[in-house]
Amino acid sequence: DLKLVHKIPVAADTVRAISISTQNKQVAFGCRDNTIKIYDLEDYTPISTLKNHTLPVFSVAYEPAGKYLISGSRDAQLKVWDCKTFELIQHIPAHLFAVNCIAFHPTQPYFATASMDKTIKIWGSDDFKLYKIISREKGFPVHRLSVNKIVWSLDGRQLISVSDDKLVMVWDFAF
Repeated sequence: DLKLVHKIPVAADTVRAISISTQNKQVAFGCRDNTIKIYDLEDYTPISTLKNHTLPVFSVAYEPAGKYLISGSRDAQLKVWDCKTFELIQHIPAHLFAVNCIAFHPTQPYFATASMDKTIKIWGSDDFKLYKIISREKGFPVHRLSVNKIVWSLDGRQLISVSDDKLVMVWDFAF
C-alpha cells in the first residue's frame, strides 16, 4: 500500500539533495537558493536554514554518529555544520568545480567527495584533512567527465563512482 503523507514546500526553487540523520531525527535538504534547510524528521516542521554557500547546494551528508552535517555546493566548497547548534564548524575549499556527492565510509573515519572537476577526494572525518586525490593528474585512470555520484560498498573495501562519461568505476580501497 502506498499513501502520500507529507508534501513539504521546502524552497522557492529546486531542491537538489537530501540526507537523513536518524541520530538527530533531522532531514537536510540542499537547495538551489544556496541554503540547506533542516527539518524535523518526525513531523517535518522547519528547524533551521543554514546559509554560507555562494552557489546552489548539490550535496548534503550527515556524519553517521550525528555530530555534524557536510554540505557541498556548486561553489566547489564543503561546509561542516554542527547538528545541535547549526553553527558553521569548518569551511573547506574542496574542489575546482561543483561538489556533486559526499559519501561517508561505513566503518572507517573517512568520507569521499565527487566533483564536476572529474576528481574523487578522500577526507578524514575526524580532522577534515585531505588524504587522497583520485585524478588523472595523480596518475589514476579516473573519469573523463563530471563524477556525479559515489557510494561505498557495505564492507567499505570498494568505492563505486558514476560519471557523465557513461562509465561506472569500482575502486578497491585499503585503509
